[in-house]
Amino acid sequence: MTIRALYEEELDRLQENLESFAKAQAEEYGLKVSFQYNDEFPETFNHKESADKIRLAAKAKGMEFVELKEAFRASEDFGHYTKLTKGAYCFIGNGEDYPHLHTNEYDFRDELIEIGVELFMGLVR
Repeated sequence: MTIRALYEEELDRLQENLESFAKAQAEEYGLKVSFQYNDEFPETFNHKESADKIRLAAKAKGMEFVELKEAFRASEDFGHYTKLTKGAYCFIGNGEDYPHLHTNEYDFRDELIEIGVELFMGLVR
């Protein structure tokens, strides 16, 4: 089974609850139960310092900047990086009414490359 949550604290609680339930059921019915975990991903967490740098670079370049109100699980693997160093995850988006990534309808807009390069150049400076 796959379990997911936006925050590690929620995921840990969910995992503990599932394990406790499975153990109780196994005990009630005289069964054995064991757990094995694969592909565990920590939450994607933006460090304030790094996110502020992205905000400043976008503003300095005159780029529209939209802040998401809720966490977005876009790249669980990125959470491994922010466990090791301060970082922030941002989108250089196609817009709200555009097909989602990993669908047949999605088509990368090549003009976004220039925007991404500009943003990263702003971060470097």
